Amino acid sequence: MEKSENIYINLVKNPNKKEGDNLPIYVAPKNDKFPDKNWTIGVNIDGAWFNQAAFQSKDPNGNLTDGLTIKLTPNKASGGATAKNSFAKSDAGANTEYGF
Repeated sequence: MEKSENIYINLVKNPNKKEGDNLPIYVAPKNDKFPDKNWTIGVNIDGAWFNQAAFQSKDPNGNLTDGLTIKLTPNKASGGATAKNSFAKSDAGANTEYGF
């Protein structure tokens, strides 16, 4: 079987998202193979695992738009578990072009 060059990023609505907080709108789906764990299904890119999330996009002036900005964060955990969720930290001003 030939390796696909496509990268699929699965996202589900974030059940913990509340109005005005800095959490992403969409997050990785829960890994149902481990119901007793809070593990999610990441994205494998060339053998490296990434955690994915989507935030509402902003224009250069910081105004919210209808778009989404997808953030991929390297998964530094070992043993197949996901890394501690770093998405709860404020990303405001981290990217001056998009303001997230």
